[in-house]
Amino acid sequence: MNNLIDSHVNFGHELLKNSVSDICKEALENNIERILSINSNIFEFQKDINLIKDFNFVDITLGHHPNNTLNTNAEEIKRLLNENIKKFEDRIVGIGETGLDYHYNIPKNKQIECFKAHLDVASAHNLPCVIHMRDAETDMIEILSEYSKKLGKILIHCFTGSEEFAEKCIDLDCFFSLSGIITFKNASKLRETIKILPLERIIFETDSPYLTPDPYRGKVNKPGYLKIIIEKYCEITGNDYLTTSKISTNNYKKLFKINV
Repeated sequence: MNNLIDSHVNFGHELLKNSVSDICKEALENNIERILSINSNIFEFQKDINLIKDFNFVDITLGHHPNNTLNTNAEEIKRLLNENIKKFEDRIVGIGETGLDYHYNIPKNKQIECFKAHLDVASAHNLPCVIHMRDAETDMIEILSEYSKKLGKILIHCFTGSEEFAEKCIDLDCFFSLSGIITFKNASKLRETIKILPLERIIFETDSPYLTPDPYRGKVNKPGYLKIIIEKYCEITGNDYLTTSKISTNNYKKLFKINV
């Protein structure tokens, strides 16, 4: 059985932060060889890294979610990113979660300003960027096009975009992570769209504790459910499970420069 990698777990969430050891143990029992812990509030990074510091198979990112941008500005984001990278460069594998989310009433100019600050720092340190995009395809493509030649690599986390957005991201050499959403009954359009994504650009995530895949909707999501997402992807695309899991694991290691 090929080992898997869960590329997005929110260990700092209230539902997970007191169970990190148990979650990691169960993940290993389910053939998950690595986990990416996502920091989405830069002011809580120290707490997030403390949760995973004893688990050498857990990587971590550093970033500030667009929905949290009201409480900061680009200058402060850059300062905190650079300070933490200097302090924890042996553990931080990427910048993010950052991006644009126009679903809620967070000022767009504030989000764009903070997003570009992340991209500037990611470019300067040659780190990949984990990107959240919701209802912001036009601005996202415009900004990524501006930065794509400077950036190391780009990951569109929890991909739910349109076919047009997917094609533009493919042209920009983006990677895509797929979540439990592809199992949802109302996601038929997304299931069609993901067929055009190159397997060499795909990784998988749970986004735990969110987005629990069918048939476990309503329960807290966990890395142990990752296999369900990969099996669904293979059902949709007709790809072989073992081949898919091997390629996606290698994609993750290439994206985040993991040499193990």
